[in-house]
Amino acid sequence: MKKVLIVDDEASFLLSLQDVLKVHQDKFKILTAENGEVAVKILRDTTVDLLVTDLRMPEMNGFELLAWASRHQPQLAVIAMSAFGTPEIEARLKKMDTLQFIEKPVDLPILEKAIFNGLKAGGKSYIRGITLATFLQLMNVEKKNCTLKIAAPKGPAYLYVAGGELIDAEYSNLKGLDAALEIVSWDDAEIEMDGICRRQDDVVKMPLSHLLIEAFRIKDEAAEEVKRGQAGSSAPVATVDESPAPVAEQPQKSESPLARLLSGIANVQEFALFDAQEGLSGSNHGPCSVKGFDIEVFEEALTAVAEEFNWGDYRSMVLGTTGRNRYLLFNHQQQKVVLKLKPGAQAAPVLKEIERVAEL
Repeated sequence: MKKVLIVDDEASFLLSLQDVLKVHQDKFKILTAENGEVAVKILRDTTVDLLVTDLRMPEMNGFELLAWASRHQPQLAVIAMSAFGTPEIEARLKKMDTLQFIEKPVDLPILEKAIFNGLKAGGKSYIRGITLATFLQLMNVEKKNCTLKIAAPKGPAYLYVAGGELIDAEYSNLKGLDAALEIVSWDDAEIEMDGICRRQDDVVKMPLSHLLIEAFRIKDEAAEEVKRGQAGSSAPVATVDESPAPVAEQPQKSESPLARLLSGIANVQEFALFDAQEGLSGSNHGPCSVKGFDIEVFEEALTAVAEEFNWGDYRSMVLGTTGRNRYLLFNHQQQKVVLKLKPGAQAAPVLKEIERVAEL
């Protein structure tokens, strides 16, 4: 029978979970631990299929437990619980498909569903273990101070985290932002955690959310370059051809920083950017229903209402439809932006994240 280990320092919470989850005793067995140290002893002596852990605990906290698991049992499926999460952080972690995150107080039906998802052997919707990027985002949720040591081919790498933000990094001959951009996108990282940040100065000077987006963009571009190089090296040598040369395809316009930012926000389902002449200047990849949004018609209507009530120029606006869709409109420099939010997403946290990173 599969085993689920739940780690939390609140004894009443553990007892209530055991009582509620008894209905599934024919499917999995519940083990409990009051802190990370007890959990490690159980993990060493017993085969566990799923770890459910709070992040804030005495003795050995959830972060230290996750760091231990990343080194010793990297394939262990994990659910993290925290009373300090936000909807946008939860959605971002869910989008990364590396770790399930549940906000406390725990909604028991949600926890039950998460446990069954985590126990699915080889389920494509759930990837076991945690990545370094996910671990850093959990640190950000809890505003932790620490130094992370990560095993790497060229010697250990170090990440220095203060108040949940990455302030410095070192790897080989790389320092600061360059090292951070290299390290944070690593897969299968073995993490060793020191509960003290061994640096004081913020050398990176970039919010973690923005840093992760940029690091994965660089990683993706490097992978594309390798693919193009491999394709070029295997191509046959061309012979002289007197026929007219075909017209070369125009390279695609590079994605703007704002478009990259919006692509990394989990609660944004679709987006379109319009320039000063109301022309489309960018959008999300794949289907995009908001590309046909008529900015000019909207601006005329909103201007008339604003003048009637003496509201002044609008900075952002939320639109709701009878189909329960929600749209966020705002101005950014010389661009006008239209977002379609995911079902259930609130506009205010999304706009706050955009404002913080893009400095609108």
